[in-house]
Amino acid sequence: MNKLRAVYNNFPVYNAGFPHFLRNFSRDSFVSGILSRNAPLLKEQLEFSALKQGHINNPYTGEEPGKIHHEYPGVEIRNHSTLYNACDTTSLFLIGHRAYKELMGGSSLATSQRKNIESAVEYIVLHLEQKLFKESPYHSGADKFALKVTYWKDSELQQREDGEPVYPVVYPLAHVLSLSGIRSAAVILDSHELKVLSEELAQVLPLLFDSELGGFYLAIDKLGQIKGCSSDSLHALFYLEHGDLTAEQLNSIIQSSKAIETPIGYRTLDPNASKASSDQYHISTVWPFEQAIIHSGAIKWGLNDIARVCENIMGRLQNSDVEFFSIKDNGEISSGGCDPQLWTIAAKRYFSKTHSL
Repeated sequence: MNKLRAVYNNFPVYNAGFPHFLRNFSRDSFVSGILSRNAPLLKEQLEFSALKQGHINNPYTGEEPGKIHHEYPGVEIRNHSTLYNACDTTSLFLIGHRAYKELMGGSSLATSQRKNIESAVEYIVLHLEQKLFKESPYHSGADKFALKVTYWKDSELQQREDGEPVYPVVYPLAHVLSLSGIRSAAVILDSHELKVLSEELAQVLPLLFDSELGGFYLAIDKLGQIKGCSSDSLHALFYLEHGDLTAEQLNSIIQSSKAIETPIGYRTLDPNASKASSDQYHISTVWPFEQAIIHSGAIKWGLNDIARVCENIMGRLQNSDVEFFSIKDNGEISSGGCDPQLWTIAAKRYFSKTHSL
């Protein structure tokens, strides 16, 4: 991890990956801290993210009041900066606070950052329409973001021209994270009002569920539902709680996930749906960190068969901290992206607690 160590504004934090992502990504660090149960990493990232939390509406960076940064420093793409181009990092800030509090058996950090936590909640609430979390650059005064997609699969969106949604858009996984974020804030702030709000966010989950394909939609934008079998449905189980899904919905997720099962874990998208895309970064790949996320969620829900599929990634991680793996049509497996990647290291530490790597 020393290769990824960095200092910004006198704050020691971690960059996401070497050599391509030598910048601080809030999402990567929060997920890494939660997966590896690394309290110091979480504390550092919570402090730095609070420092960089949005205060104004900025159409160039995507900044909004309460919003947590995507990557620091930002990168210019399409005449905009990526600095605040994430709709899930603010929820992860709240989830990270709850995880840190549980790891420490209490948290004075949450007390000192109470205004930051409240501001993060206000950001989420501002994006709710009919209790659905809707993403749009219009909130910051812009007509687009630097990035075409602003949750973790941030390269492009299937079935839309140029891979970009027609705003506003609901990313079901981002909504699930918002639900988890509000639940976390309700615990941290001991708020009955937020507990009630979280229950309302859970009640609209059926609107995001494709009963025909057996999983959450890829997205729902102004043009309608975008269908496809993706890892988002399995990924969501990490953040959802018992009672959020019916037994029928859970069973359909198990059955539909067979389409993305590989010898080393779960692909991010059904390969039959992804071949039409020129950008395979987030759609034809198996990500070690996501196998850890899915594994943890599967254990929580008692899905041992799903967990065993995720465990197949471990053999590939013995001598590697690589970002992702690609599987070609002929079955050949190759590594790609950064090495080391922060959340791959975290995934290895997660699996080392449950299995011997």
